[in-house]
Amino acid sequence: MTRRLLVLAAALVATTSVHARSLAYEDNKLNFKNCKGEDVTARWRTEGITLSQAGKSPDAPGSAVEFQTWDGACASFGWDGANAQFEVKHGDAASRSNMVHFVAWDGSLWAATRTGAGFYMARIADKGDPDPKRHFKAAADRVTKSNFMQIPAADILAEELSKSGG
Repeated sequence: MTRRLLVLAAALVATTSVHARSLAYEDNKLNFKNCKGEDVTARWRTEGITLSQAGKSPDAPGSAVEFQTWDGACASFGWDGANAQFEVKHGDAASRSNMVHFVAWDGSLWAATRTGAGFYMARIADKGDPDPKRHFKAAADRVTKSNFMQIPAADILAEELSKSGG
């Protein structure tokens, strides 16, 4: 009996640590670098997207927020409800996508999809990685394997990563 309990405890610890290392999860906020390099948090509200920073009140909801792209450029993203996709603008060029790439507070490179009032996101590469797309397939596999709760947005993110390169 004791042996079974030890095996069960070891399995739970292993499962927990694997899940913690999966670096793919659902959250009601997105923590990223804005175009000034500041750490900001975006949340969906009925009226749009709010941005906040530590120690400051959240901004009024807007239709889009600026973010730092993987190559350090400035872009913005909003939500196109009619097409159920992100609308991403780089300068004058606009595109729609199920996925947005962003730089996290620690400089690592992440991708996210929208899920209801939040996001499903996955860590793609370390800060300064010269070719983050080469990690897309591995990230897609990680997202698929860690989607124990069968979250539809995780499936969308995995599919987008799989078809986007790598």
